[in-house]
Amino acid sequence: MKQERMKILELLDQGKITATEAAHLLEALKASDNQERIWDDNARKSIQEKVNKFSQNVESVSKDVSDKLESAFKDMEPRLRSVTKVVVEKTANIVDDISKSLNETLKNLEEKRAKEEACCEEIKEETGCCEAPASNGCCSGEKEETAETEDKPVEN
Repeated sequence: MKQERMKILELLDQGKITATEAAHLLEALKASDNQERIWDDNARKSIQEKVNKFSQNVESVSKDVSDKLESAFKDMEPRLRSVTKVVVEKTANIVDDISKSLNETLKNLEEKRAKEEACCEEIKEETGCCEAPASNGCCSGEKEETAETEDKPVEN
């Protein structure tokens, strides 16, 4: 607006318009400024009202969502406790089963080792020699070879 006022004053200074015309133009500019301020004020008020209304809507929706979530969690809490209890019980049962299985496997290994040691001791007593355990769980050695040679006829 300052530029427009300056232009009117320049035209007056150059003699292109009269003082009365300049006064009318400046009045028109002032009225235009006032109208723009009114429009700006109205726009500002309208925007402020819309922002306030939006804010209230967001607050209302937020409260509704909060209430629904709180209600849902209250409903879910007993279910979650029940599910957690079941999961803990099943996990404990699985751990017990694994523990029993490991204990049984260890017991079987100990029994197998004891049999192998007994077999080796027996062979050692008879032959004085014992080799590493064979795949059948007993020692391989002279006793087994002797048993095999006794059953087979000697080839000449």
